Amino acid sequence: MAVVYVLANVFVYWKCNSAISAAPLWAKVAVGVVYWVAALSFVAYMYASGNRVLPPRVGHAFYWFSTSWLVFTLYTVLFLLLFMVVGLCGLQVKGQFVWSAGLSLLVMAWGFANFATPDVRRMTLDVCKPAVARSLRVVAVSDVHLGYGVTRERLERFVGMINAEQPDVVLIAGDLIDMAVAPLFEEKMYEPLRDIRAPQGIYMVPGNHEYISGIGESVRFVGMTPIVLLRDSVATLPCGIQVVGRDDNYNRGRKPLAELMRGVDGGKPVFVLDHQPNDSEIGAAVSCGADFVLCGHTHKGQVWPMNHLVSALYKHAYGYTKEGGTHVYVSSGLGLWGPPYRIGSDSEMAVIDFHFE
Repeated sequence: MAVVYVLANVFVYWKCNSAISAAPLWAKVAVGVVYWVAALSFVAYMYASGNRVLPPRVGHAFYWFSTSWLVFTLYTVLFLLLFMVVGLCGLQVKGQFVWSAGLSLLVMAWGFANFATPDVRRMTLDVCKPAVARSLRVVAVSDVHLGYGVTRERLERFVGMINAEQPDVVLIAGDLIDMAVAPLFEEKMYEPLRDIRAPQGIYMVPGNHEYISGIGESVRFVGMTPIVLLRDSVATLPCGIQVVGRDDNYNRGRKPLAELMRGVDGGKPVFVLDHQPNDSEIGAAVSCGADFVLCGHTHKGQVWPMNHLVSALYKHAYGYTKEGGTHVYVSSGLGLWGPPYRIGSDSEMAVIDFHFE
């Protein structure tokens, strides 16, 4: 991927340099320096954030600039290639680089607005098993990715959205944390999480990013909130519903679902939380008689055309499906990883009203 990124930037820089061919030498040198500082900023950000060396304010600014350049490069390349194809068809467009850069910025503006206004998906699902309560409202979220991108201020908005739905229980399908835990502690992000109101509790499983951030520190952070972290364990809600929480597939030693399911009462509703929607694991949940499976991880590709790649990798890439008697929902995520843009996908949380026999 690093090679592709560098080659894409070489291509864009070549086109940019051609567009300013009449400019003085000093201007070309200045543009070249600025361009490559911008292009390499994403590489520097990934190293710095992964090594937890950025103060929050610096990290936020670095994040916005570097990840935005990543998307700018992607769409500028796509528009340049489009103009090249149009040229081969006999229609020459002047100022191709300027047009490509300008259109990319417009797409990015739309993508940011899309990210900043999450959708609320509403569903009503029937489960043919008895529970103490005849109905249950679940707010289901995943992939919040708290850190340098999703800040405390945005988290407070998310908590307000959740509480406005008056959920009975909140389920989080992993990747609450992004690349490092340090900015979460420094901005005291555990405080807004303490304001979530759900009388039946808040339950979460780890995602791959809890491991990337350091699973020990991730567990410590979650422990400062009312969230119950399930790692290959089962929780029984006050209403009798059993929540089976799987450790993330990042842990190659996690228990098989069938082993976890031996400890549940199959005559009562069973919900499974599993961050990654791997086909075999969802198949196992169906075989084991789970009533509902919640996953995340895919972001629905987040930025077009990555949604096509995600759809090729996962049978359950996004949204609601039903297999046998099992309801499956794969969320595109309330937050996002990397670039703060949703192009061809939406940030979302799901509000699911369950009705029991």
